[in-house]
Amino acid sequence: MDINILAFLIPAGIIACFSPLSDSSSFAVLYMVTSVYFSGVMVRLMLVLAPAACILAGIALSEAFGTLTYSIKYQQIPTLSNEPVSEEKTTALKSAIDSSFKSVVPKDSNKEKTKVEGDEKVKEPVKEKTSKRIRKKEKEIAEKHVEKQVERKPLVLPLEASAVGIVLLILLGSFYVIHCVWAAAEAYSAPSIVLSSQMSDGSVHVFDDFREAYAWLRHNTDENDKVASWWDYGYQTTAMANRTVIVDNNTWNNTHIATVGMAMSSPEKEAWEIYQSLDVKYVFVIFGGLVGYPSDDINKFLWMVRIGGGVFPHIREPDYLRDNQYRIDSMATPTMLNSLMYRLSYYRFAEATMDGNGYDRVRRTEIGKKHFKLAYFEEVFTTQHWMVRIYKLKPSKNRQRGKNKRKTKAVSKKITQKPIKSLKNPWSS
Repeated sequence: MDINILAFLIPAGIIACFSPLSDSSSFAVLYMVTSVYFSGVMVRLMLVLAPAACILAGIALSEAFGTLTYSIKYQQIPTLSNEPVSEEKTTALKSAIDSSFKSVVPKDSNKEKTKVEGDEKVKEPVKEKTSKRIRKKEKEIAEKHVEKQVERKPLVLPLEASAVGIVLLILLGSFYVIHCVWAAAEAYSAPSIVLSSQMSDGSVHVFDDFREAYAWLRHNTDENDKVASWWDYGYQTTAMANRTVIVDNNTWNNTHIATVGMAMSSPEKEAWEIYQSLDVKYVFVIFGGLVGYPSDDINKFLWMVRIGGGVFPHIREPDYLRDNQYRIDSMATPTMLNSLMYRLSYYRFAEATMDGNGYDRVRRTEIGKKHFKLAYFEEVFTTQHWMVRIYKLKPSKNRQRGKNKRKTKAVSKKITQKPIKSLKNPWSS
């Protein structure tokens, strides 16, 4: 798991946010809950989860360090001892507050002011309601402060436990830093087009099929040729093969992506017509069934069906499922077995396997349709480990010429084989 020990610190941070609950802490909790939900829907949204996880884990560590250091710092202070405070001390503190407030009262507060009524001067006492209220409030605040100081309880953690807790937290933080460095170096910094695996003898085997395929496209196709694939590989094809693609990672037109998904989900002839309308010359698919590469197009195929079916209603996901299960074996549906994605991925696959049965190492099963030929596409290049398979669309003129030749041959055979009727001579008797 990428977040490592943060998975244990996040719940503690959420609890710390509720004591006390404020606008900022409630925002952090809501941010965490929503990011967890969306990252569970799509793993790429871990980037949204990371800041929220760091914030709440930092809150939890701050509270833990504060509690432990507070326990060490104030453990030996007498006012924080376990001895109960006597009532005499409490009354003495309150009497001291009363005397202090009496000394604050001004001397001229009892003076009288004169009021002229006719020719006589009448003395009236000064109203002291407002000053009494203010003094009463201030006295209550001071008494509450004294009560808080009196009722303040000491921390129960002993000195040794606090020291051990601080050391453990520092060690956990150090191990998390090491984990982050490893993840950044191995998982997030490794190039996605050059793959490697470690063999049983400790040696490293490199799969360089992506660069091999892009180099072939760059050197063996025309500059104006258009290449079709799923949108995941659009940027790589543009940058490394220098060829125009139909869809890429920045395609905002959902209909355009759905058209490619519909072509991959359709039978071979219909897919050929769709690609012809898009002026596509080459189509390539990513296939990992031979070497066990799981992120191939067969595993992504249901997303092509869903996106294509969202725009084109005749593409329906249940047609590609058998009993609500995605299968490529003999129990797969005819729609699945006749789709362009299946045919381009498993063309000549049974011949490439050692036993000849067409065992898919990713799906861990034998394929359903093993021996078939392509009528509208021609295989032009397959990489060393069969991870990238490139096909070229057959031109329509050649196919029409072939059909016409077959028709003319059949007609000529019928004419030659047809018996000639003997004509009757009208002049014979």
